[in-house]
Amino acid sequence: MDGIDGLDIAVPEYINEQLIVKSIANGLGVSKPQILASNISRATANGDNYMSDVFRITASYTEKEQNQSEPRHISLVVKSLPSTGQRGPIILEMKAYEKEAIMFQTIVPQLSKMANDTFFAARCFYASNLPERLLVFEDLKALDFVSVNRQAGLDFAHCALVMKKIGQFHAASMRFADREMDLLRRHFNFNMFNPDYSEPSEQMRTIFEKGLETLIAVAKTRWDDFDQTIVQKLEKLAPVYVERLRECLQQDCEQDGGYRVLNHGDLWSNNMMFRYDSSTPSNVQDVAFVDLQICFYSSPGVDLNYALANCPNYETRSRLDELVELYYGSFRATLEQLQYAARPIPTLEDVRREIRRMEFFALVSVVSVLPIVLMDQTDELVANFENLMDGEDAEKARQIQYNGVNYQRIVRPMLIEFNQRKMLDV
Repeated sequence: MDGIDGLDIAVPEYINEQLIVKSIANGLGVSKPQILASNISRATANGDNYMSDVFRITASYTEKEQNQSEPRHISLVVKSLPSTGQRGPIILEMKAYEKEAIMFQTIVPQLSKMANDTFFAARCFYASNLPERLLVFEDLKALDFVSVNRQAGLDFAHCALVMKKIGQFHAASMRFADREMDLLRRHFNFNMFNPDYSEPSEQMRTIFEKGLETLIAVAKTRWDDFDQTIVQKLEKLAPVYVERLRECLQQDCEQDGGYRVLNHGDLWSNNMMFRYDSSTPSNVQDVAFVDLQICFYSSPGVDLNYALANCPNYETRSRLDELVELYYGSFRATLEQLQYAARPIPTLEDVRREIRRMEFFALVSVVSVLPIVLMDQTDELVANFENLMDGEDAEKARQIQYNGVNYQRIVRPMLIEFNQRKMLDV
Protein backbone atom coordinates (compact mmCIF):
# COMPACT_ATOMS: atom_id res chain seq x y z
CA MET A 1 0.00 0.00 0.00
CA ASP A 2 1.39 3.40 -0.93
CA GLY A 3 -0.58 5.45 1.52
CA ILE A 4 -2.62 5.15 4.68
CA ASP A 5 -4.55 8.33 5.47
CA GLY A 6 -5.75 9.61 8.82
CA LEU A 7 -6.60 6.24 10.35
CA ASP A 8 -7.45 5.94 14.03
CA ILE A 9 -7.89 2.18 13.86
CA ALA A 10 -5.30 -0.19 12.50
CA VAL A 11 -5.76 -1.46 8.96
CA PRO A 12 -6.11 -5.24 9.14
CA GLU A 13 -3.26 -6.95 7.31
CA TYR A 14 -5.68 -8.83 5.07
CA ILE A 15 -6.70 -5.52 3.46
CA ASN A 16 -3.75 -5.51 1.07
CA GLU A 17 -2.72 -5.48 -2.59
CA GLN A 18 -3.75 -9.11 -3.03
CA LEU A 19 -7.30 -8.19 -1.98
CA ILE A 20 -7.39 -5.34 -4.52
CA VAL A 21 -6.22 -7.70 -7.28
CA LYS A 22 -8.88 -10.30 -6.37
CA SER A 23 -11.60 -7.64 -6.22
CA ILE A 24 -10.78 -6.10 -9.61
CA ALA A 25 -10.42 -9.53 -11.23
CA ASN A 26 -13.65 -10.83 -9.72
CA GLY A 27 -15.75 -7.66 -9.97
CA LEU A 28 -14.66 -6.32 -13.34
CA GLY A 29 -13.52 -9.50 -15.08
CA VAL A 30 -9.97 -8.17 -15.53
CA SER A 31 -7.85 -11.31 -15.78
CA LYS A 32 -4.50 -10.03 -14.45
CA PRO A 33 -4.67 -6.55 -12.99
CA GLN A 34 -1.32 -4.99 -12.12
CA ILE A 35 -1.62 -2.47 -9.29
CA LEU A 36 0.38 0.71 -9.90
CA ALA A 37 -0.58 2.65 -6.76
CA SER A 38 -3.10 2.37 -3.95
CA ASN A 39 -4.23 4.28 -0.92
CA ILE A 40 -6.42 3.35 2.05
CA SER A 41 -8.50 5.56 4.35
CA ARG A 42 -11.41 5.27 6.77
CA ALA A 43 -14.65 5.35 4.79
CA THR A 44 -17.00 6.40 7.58
CA ALA A 45 -16.76 8.86 10.44
CA ASN A 46 -16.34 7.61 13.99
CA GLY A 47 -19.70 6.58 15.38
CA ASP A 48 -21.33 6.07 11.98
CA ASN A 49 -20.80 2.32 11.79
CA TYR A 50 -21.71 0.03 14.63
CA MET A 51 -21.18 -3.54 13.45
CA SER A 52 -18.31 -3.11 11.02
CA ASP A 53 -15.13 -1.24 10.16
CA VAL A 54 -15.28 0.37 6.74
CA PHE A 55 -12.30 1.41 4.62
CA ARG A 56 -11.96 3.09 1.23
CA ILE A 57 -9.27 1.99 -1.20
CA THR A 58 -8.36 4.03 -4.25
CA ALA A 59 -6.10 2.30 -6.75
CA SER A 60 -4.73 2.67 -10.25
CA TYR A 61 -4.00 -0.42 -12.31
CA THR A 62 -3.27 -1.75 -15.77
CA GLU A 63 -4.32 -5.01 -17.37
CA LYS A 64 -1.20 -7.14 -17.95
CA GLU A 65 -2.63 -9.35 -20.67
CA GLN A 66 -4.08 -6.52 -22.75
CA ASN A 67 -0.75 -4.63 -22.98
CA GLN A 68 -2.80 -1.71 -21.86
CA SER A 69 -0.56 1.18 -20.93
CA GLU A 70 -3.16 3.75 -19.90
CA PRO A 71 -3.80 3.27 -16.16
CA ARG A 72 -7.37 2.83 -14.93
CA HIS A 73 -8.60 4.14 -11.60
CA ILE A 74 -10.98 2.52 -9.18
CA SER A 75 -12.44 3.29 -5.78
CA LEU A 76 -13.53 0.39 -3.57
CA VAL A 77 -15.14 0.14 -0.17
CA VAL A 78 -14.09 -2.71 2.12
CA LYS A 79 -16.44 -3.67 4.92
CA SER A 80 -14.81 -5.76 7.62
CA LEU A 81 -16.93 -7.58 10.24
CA PRO A 82 -14.47 -8.33 13.04
CA SER A 83 -14.82 -11.26 15.39
CA THR A 84 -13.31 -9.36 18.34
CA GLY A 85 -14.81 -7.23 21.10
CA GLN A 86 -18.52 -6.82 21.81
CA ARG A 87 -19.40 -7.02 18.12
CA GLY A 88 -18.06 -10.52 17.46
CA PRO A 89 -20.81 -12.52 19.22
CA ILE A 90 -23.61 -10.35 17.78
CA ILE A 91 -22.29 -10.62 14.20
CA LEU A 92 -22.21 -14.40 14.64
CA GLU A 93 -25.65 -14.62 16.27
CA MET A 94 -27.25 -12.42 13.62
CA LYS A 95 -25.48 -14.23 10.74
CA ALA A 96 -24.67 -10.74 9.51
CA TYR A 97 -21.87 -11.75 7.14
CA GLU A 98 -23.72 -14.72 5.60
CA LYS A 99 -26.86 -12.67 5.00
CA GLU A 100 -25.00 -9.77 3.47
CA ALA A 101 -22.88 -11.97 1.17
CA ILE A 102 -25.99 -13.77 -0.16
CA MET A 103 -27.89 -10.49 -0.55
CA PHE A 104 -25.20 -8.72 -2.53
CA GLN A 105 -23.90 -11.64 -4.56
CA THR A 106 -27.11 -13.52 -5.33
CA ILE A 107 -30.34 -11.70 -4.51
CA VAL A 108 -29.90 -7.96 -5.18
CA PRO A 109 -28.64 -8.43 -8.78
CA GLN A 110 -31.76 -10.50 -9.52
CA LEU A 111 -34.14 -8.02 -7.84
CA SER A 112 -32.55 -5.18 -9.84
CA LYS A 113 -32.99 -7.06 -13.09
CA MET A 114 -36.63 -7.83 -12.31
CA ALA A 115 -37.38 -4.20 -11.46
CA ASN A 116 -36.19 -2.88 -14.86
CA ASP A 117 -32.56 -2.52 -13.73
CA THR A 118 -33.46 -0.39 -10.73
CA PHE A 119 -30.30 0.47 -8.79
CA PHE A 120 -30.86 -0.85 -5.26
CA ALA A 121 -27.31 -1.18 -3.94
CA ALA A 122 -23.63 -1.16 -4.88
CA ARG A 123 -22.17 -4.12 -6.76
CA CYS A 124 -20.21 -6.52 -4.59
CA PHE A 125 -16.84 -7.34 -6.17
CA TYR A 126 -15.62 -9.89 -3.64
CA ALA A 127 -16.63 -11.56 -0.36
CA SER A 128 -14.67 -13.88 1.90
CA ASN A 129 -14.83 -15.08 5.50
CA LEU A 130 -11.17 -16.11 5.78
CA PRO A 131 -9.01 -14.95 7.46
CA GLU A 132 -11.75 -12.49 8.52
CA ARG A 133 -15.25 -11.72 7.27
CA LEU A 134 -15.15 -8.99 4.65
CA LEU A 135 -16.99 -7.70 1.59
CA VAL A 136 -15.61 -5.43 -1.13
CA PHE A 137 -18.00 -3.10 -2.99
CA GLU A 138 -17.85 -0.56 -5.73
CA ASP A 139 -17.69 2.85 -4.05
CA LEU A 140 -21.07 4.58 -4.15
CA LYS A 141 -19.30 7.93 -3.66
CA ALA A 142 -17.59 7.41 -7.03
CA LEU A 143 -21.13 7.08 -8.47
CA ASP A 144 -22.01 10.47 -6.89
CA PHE A 145 -24.00 9.07 -3.95
CA VAL A 146 -23.47 10.81 -0.62
CA SER A 147 -24.55 10.25 2.98
CA VAL A 148 -26.94 12.65 4.69
CA ASN A 149 -26.87 14.27 8.10
CA ARG A 150 -28.74 11.71 10.17
CA GLN A 151 -29.32 14.12 13.08
CA ALA A 152 -31.36 16.45 10.87
CA GLY A 153 -33.74 13.72 9.68
CA LEU A 154 -34.97 13.35 6.11
CA ASP A 155 -37.34 15.86 4.53
CA PHE A 156 -40.41 14.77 2.58
CA ALA A 157 -38.62 14.55 -0.82
CA HIS A 158 -35.94 12.22 0.60
CA CYS A 159 -38.49 10.08 2.45
CA ALA A 160 -40.64 9.83 -0.69
CA LEU A 161 -37.66 8.46 -2.66
CA VAL A 162 -36.92 5.92 0.07
CA MET A 163 -40.56 4.76 0.16
CA LYS A 164 -40.77 4.37 -3.63
CA LYS A 165 -37.48 2.46 -3.81
CA ILE A 166 -38.27 0.10 -0.92
CA GLY A 167 -41.70 -0.47 -2.55
CA GLN A 168 -39.93 -1.69 -5.71
CA PHE A 169 -37.55 -3.81 -3.62
CA HIS A 170 -40.38 -5.46 -1.65
CA ALA A 171 -42.41 -6.13 -4.81
CA ALA A 172 -39.47 -7.68 -6.69
CA SER A 173 -38.76 -9.86 -3.64
CA MET A 174 -42.30 -11.30 -3.79
CA ARG A 175 -41.65 -12.41 -7.36
CA PHE A 176 -38.23 -13.72 -6.32
CA ALA A 177 -39.92 -15.73 -3.53
CA ASP A 178 -41.94 -17.64 -6.15
CA ARG A 179 -38.68 -19.14 -7.39
CA GLU A 180 -36.43 -19.13 -4.33
CA MET A 181 -38.67 -19.67 -1.31
CA ASP A 182 -36.27 -22.20 0.24
CA LEU A 183 -33.37 -19.75 0.13
CA LEU A 184 -35.44 -17.03 1.82
CA ARG A 185 -36.86 -19.29 4.51
CA ARG A 186 -33.46 -20.84 5.23
CA HIS A 187 -31.28 -17.73 5.44
CA PHE A 188 -33.67 -14.84 6.10
CA ASN A 189 -36.00 -16.36 8.69
CA PHE A 190 -35.13 -13.87 11.43
CA ASN A 191 -34.20 -10.23 11.93
CA MET A 192 -32.37 -9.88 15.25
CA PHE A 193 -33.38 -12.93 17.26
CA ASN A 194 -31.80 -16.04 15.85
CA PRO A 195 -34.23 -18.91 16.64
CA ASP A 196 -31.21 -21.24 17.05
CA TYR A 197 -30.40 -19.34 20.26
CA SER A 198 -32.76 -20.02 23.14
CA GLU A 199 -32.00 -16.61 24.68
CA PRO A 200 -31.00 -13.32 23.02
CA SER A 201 -27.34 -12.51 23.71
CA GLU A 202 -26.39 -10.22 26.57
CA GLN A 203 -25.35 -7.55 24.05
CA MET A 204 -28.78 -7.63 22.43
CA ARG A 205 -30.58 -7.31 25.75
CA THR A 206 -28.33 -4.44 26.83
CA ILE A 207 -29.04 -2.39 23.70
CA PHE A 208 -32.80 -2.61 24.19
CA GLU A 209 -33.24 -2.72 27.96
CA LYS A 210 -30.77 0.01 28.90
CA GLY A 211 -32.33 2.33 26.35
CA LEU A 212 -35.80 1.90 27.82
CA GLU A 213 -34.45 2.32 31.37
CA THR A 214 -32.82 5.61 30.42
CA LEU A 215 -35.92 6.87 28.65
CA ILE A 216 -38.01 6.11 31.75
CA ALA A 217 -35.53 7.91 34.05
CA VAL A 218 -35.32 10.96 31.78
CA ALA A 219 -39.10 11.18 31.22
CA LYS A 220 -39.62 10.92 34.99
CA THR A 221 -37.15 13.56 36.05
CA ARG A 222 -36.50 15.89 33.12
CA TRP A 223 -39.63 16.14 30.97
CA ASP A 224 -41.85 18.96 32.26
CA ASP A 225 -45.60 18.36 32.21
CA PHE A 226 -45.31 14.85 30.80
CA ASP A 227 -48.14 12.43 31.61
CA GLN A 228 -46.69 10.24 34.37
CA THR A 229 -49.21 7.45 33.75
CA ILE A 230 -47.33 6.85 30.48
CA VAL A 231 -44.06 6.57 32.43
CA GLN A 232 -45.71 4.08 34.80
CA LYS A 233 -46.83 1.98 31.83
CA LEU A 234 -43.29 2.03 30.43
CA GLU A 235 -42.02 0.82 33.83
CA LYS A 236 -44.44 -2.13 33.71
CA LEU A 237 -43.42 -2.85 30.13
CA ALA A 238 -39.67 -2.90 30.92
CA PRO A 239 -39.40 -6.50 32.25
CA VAL A 240 -41.16 -7.94 29.17
CA TYR A 241 -39.91 -5.42 26.61
CA VAL A 242 -37.38 -7.65 24.81
CA GLU A 243 -39.76 -10.60 24.87
CA ARG A 244 -42.55 -8.47 23.37
CA LEU A 245 -40.17 -7.39 20.62
CA ARG A 246 -39.21 -10.99 19.92
CA GLU A 247 -42.89 -12.02 19.76
CA CYS A 248 -43.64 -9.11 17.42
CA LEU A 249 -40.87 -10.09 15.00
CA GLN A 250 -41.66 -13.80 15.14
CA GLN A 251 -45.34 -13.51 14.19
CA ASP A 252 -46.57 -15.79 11.43
CA CYS A 253 -48.02 -13.06 9.28
CA GLU A 254 -49.39 -15.43 6.64
CA GLN A 255 -51.70 -17.51 8.84
CA ASP A 256 -54.34 -14.74 8.83
CA GLY A 257 -54.02 -13.76 5.18
CA GLY A 258 -51.06 -11.41 5.52
CA TYR A 259 -48.09 -11.57 3.19
CA ARG A 260 -44.29 -11.50 3.31
CA VAL A 261 -41.53 -9.60 1.53
CA LEU A 262 -37.77 -9.51 1.89
CA ASN A 263 -37.19 -6.59 4.27
CA HIS A 264 -34.00 -4.53 4.35
CA GLY A 265 -34.32 -4.93 8.12
CA ASP A 266 -32.33 -1.86 9.21
CA LEU A 267 -33.78 0.92 7.08
CA TRP A 268 -32.58 4.17 8.66
CA SER A 269 -30.69 7.14 7.26
CA ASN A 270 -27.22 5.72 8.02
CA ASN A 271 -27.99 2.81 5.72
CA MET A 272 -28.86 4.80 2.63
CA MET A 273 -27.01 7.18 0.32
CA PHE A 274 -28.51 9.78 -2.02
CA ARG A 275 -27.66 11.19 -5.44
CA TYR A 276 -28.52 14.78 -6.36
CA ASP A 277 -29.06 16.67 -9.59
CA SER A 278 -25.67 18.23 -10.45
CA SER A 279 -27.28 21.40 -11.82
CA THR A 280 -29.72 21.76 -8.88
CA PRO A 281 -27.98 20.25 -5.83
CA SER A 282 -31.13 20.60 -3.69
CA ASN A 283 -32.96 18.27 -6.06
CA VAL A 284 -32.57 14.70 -4.77
CA GLN A 285 -32.77 12.12 -7.57
CA ASP A 286 -31.99 8.64 -6.31
CA VAL A 287 -31.30 6.54 -3.23
CA ALA A 288 -29.18 3.41 -2.78
CA PHE A 289 -29.31 1.05 0.20
CA VAL A 290 -26.29 -0.15 2.16
CA ASP A 291 -25.86 -2.62 5.04
CA LEU A 292 -28.00 -5.60 4.06
CA GLN A 293 -26.88 -7.65 7.04
CA ILE A 294 -30.16 -8.16 8.89
CA CYS A 295 -32.53 -8.67 5.95
CA PHE A 296 -35.64 -10.56 6.98
CA TYR A 297 -38.33 -12.41 5.00
CA SER A 298 -41.45 -11.30 6.85
CA SER A 299 -44.21 -8.70 6.96
CA PRO A 300 -43.38 -5.42 5.14
CA GLY A 301 -44.47 -3.81 8.40
CA VAL A 302 -40.90 -4.41 9.62
CA ASP A 303 -39.30 -1.97 7.17
CA LEU A 304 -42.22 0.44 7.11
CA ASN A 305 -42.52 0.90 10.88
CA TYR A 306 -38.76 1.17 11.32
CA ALA A 307 -38.19 3.64 8.47
CA LEU A 308 -41.19 5.82 9.31
CA ALA A 309 -40.17 5.96 12.98
CA ASN A 310 -36.48 6.71 12.38
CA CYS A 311 -36.06 8.63 9.12
CA PRO A 312 -38.44 11.63 8.81
CA ASN A 313 -37.53 15.03 10.17
CA TYR A 314 -39.94 16.76 12.53
CA GLU A 315 -41.88 18.56 9.76
CA THR A 316 -42.38 15.37 7.70
CA ARG A 317 -43.87 13.36 10.57
CA SER A 318 -47.33 14.83 9.95
CA ARG A 319 -47.27 13.33 6.41
CA LEU A 320 -46.70 9.63 7.11
CA ASP A 321 -49.98 8.62 5.44
CA GLU A 322 -48.82 10.24 2.20
CA LEU A 323 -45.53 8.35 2.42
CA VAL A 324 -47.36 5.04 2.87
CA GLU A 325 -49.46 5.85 -0.21
CA LEU A 326 -46.33 6.61 -2.25
CA TYR A 327 -44.84 3.32 -1.09
CA TYR A 328 -47.99 1.48 -2.13
CA GLY A 329 -48.12 3.10 -5.58
CA SER A 330 -44.56 1.99 -6.31
CA PHE A 331 -45.08 -1.48 -4.78
CA ARG A 332 -48.25 -2.13 -6.77
CA ALA A 333 -46.85 -0.79 -10.06
CA THR A 334 -43.80 -3.05 -9.74
CA LEU A 335 -45.93 -6.16 -9.01
CA GLU A 336 -48.07 -5.35 -12.05
CA GLN A 337 -45.01 -4.86 -14.25
CA LEU A 338 -43.71 -8.23 -13.02
CA GLN A 339 -47.10 -9.82 -13.82
CA TYR A 340 -47.18 -11.16 -10.29
CA ALA A 341 -49.90 -13.79 -9.99
CA ALA A 342 -49.00 -16.05 -7.05
CA ARG A 343 -51.73 -14.39 -5.00
CA PRO A 344 -53.95 -11.30 -5.37
CA ILE A 345 -51.88 -8.11 -5.31
CA PRO A 346 -52.14 -6.68 -1.77
CA THR A 347 -54.34 -3.60 -1.38
CA LEU A 348 -53.41 -0.35 0.38
CA GLU A 349 -55.53 -1.54 3.30
CA ASP A 350 -53.50 -4.79 3.39
CA VAL A 351 -50.32 -2.70 3.65
CA ARG A 352 -51.82 -0.64 6.49
CA ARG A 353 -52.77 -3.86 8.23
CA GLU A 354 -49.16 -5.09 8.05
CA ILE A 355 -47.99 -1.78 9.54
CA ARG A 356 -50.45 -2.26 12.42
CA ARG A 357 -49.34 -5.88 12.87
CA MET A 358 -45.72 -4.79 13.40
CA GLU A 359 -46.42 -1.53 15.22
CA PHE A 360 -44.58 -2.60 18.38
CA PHE A 361 -41.45 -2.41 16.23
CA ALA A 362 -42.17 1.33 15.79
CA LEU A 363 -42.15 1.74 19.57
CA VAL A 364 -38.83 -0.13 19.82
CA SER A 365 -37.40 1.98 17.00
CA VAL A 366 -38.32 5.16 18.85
CA VAL A 367 -37.00 3.94 22.20
CA SER A 368 -33.85 2.12 21.07
CA VAL A 369 -32.76 3.34 17.62
CA LEU A 370 -33.99 6.93 17.22
CA PRO A 371 -31.87 8.18 20.16
CA ILE A 372 -28.75 6.96 18.32
CA VAL A 373 -29.98 8.52 15.06
CA LEU A 374 -30.55 11.91 16.66
CA MET A 375 -27.58 11.86 19.04
CA ASP A 376 -25.76 15.16 18.89
CA GLN A 377 -22.13 14.91 17.83
CA THR A 378 -19.96 15.47 20.86
CA ASP A 379 -16.24 15.89 21.42
CA GLU A 380 -16.31 13.95 24.66
CA LEU A 381 -17.58 10.67 23.28
CA VAL A 382 -17.46 8.54 20.14
CA ALA A 383 -20.73 6.64 19.75
CA ASN A 384 -19.26 3.38 18.49
CA PHE A 385 -20.56 -0.08 19.28
CA GLU A 386 -18.23 -0.72 22.23
CA ASN A 387 -19.14 2.63 23.84
CA LEU A 388 -22.85 2.00 23.43
CA MET A 389 -22.69 -1.35 25.18
CA ASP A 390 -21.56 -0.90 28.77
CA GLY A 391 -19.57 1.09 31.27
CA GLU A 392 -19.27 4.80 31.87
CA ASP A 393 -19.21 5.83 28.20
CA ALA A 394 -22.39 3.90 27.45
CA GLU A 395 -24.20 5.67 30.28
CA LYS A 396 -22.84 9.04 29.13
CA ALA A 397 -23.97 8.32 25.55
CA ARG A 398 -27.47 7.42 26.70
CA GLN A 399 -27.75 10.61 28.76
CA ILE A 400 -26.82 12.69 25.70
CA GLN A 401 -29.22 10.74 23.48
CA TYR A 402 -32.34 10.74 25.63
CA ASN A 403 -31.94 14.33 26.83
CA GLY A 404 -31.62 15.69 23.27
CA VAL A 405 -34.08 18.50 22.52
CA ASN A 406 -34.82 17.14 19.04
CA TYR A 407 -35.43 13.65 20.43
CA GLN A 408 -37.87 14.93 23.04
CA ARG A 409 -39.74 17.04 20.50
CA ILE A 410 -40.33 14.00 18.29
CA VAL A 411 -40.84 11.33 20.95
CA ARG A 412 -43.21 12.94 23.43
CA PRO A 413 -46.16 13.10 20.98
CA MET A 414 -45.31 9.61 19.70
CA LEU A 415 -45.45 8.10 23.20
CA ILE A 416 -48.83 9.78 23.76
CA GLU A 417 -50.07 8.24 20.51
CA PHE A 418 -48.64 4.80 21.36
CA ASN A 419 -50.44 5.00 24.69
CA GLN A 420 -53.75 5.89 23.00
CA ARG A 421 -53.30 2.86 20.74
CA LYS A 422 -52.77 0.71 23.88
CA MET A 423 -49.31 -0.34 22.70
CA LEU A 424 -47.79 0.30 26.12
CA ASP A 425 -50.26 -1.91 27.98
CA VAL A 426 -48.89 -5.14 29.42
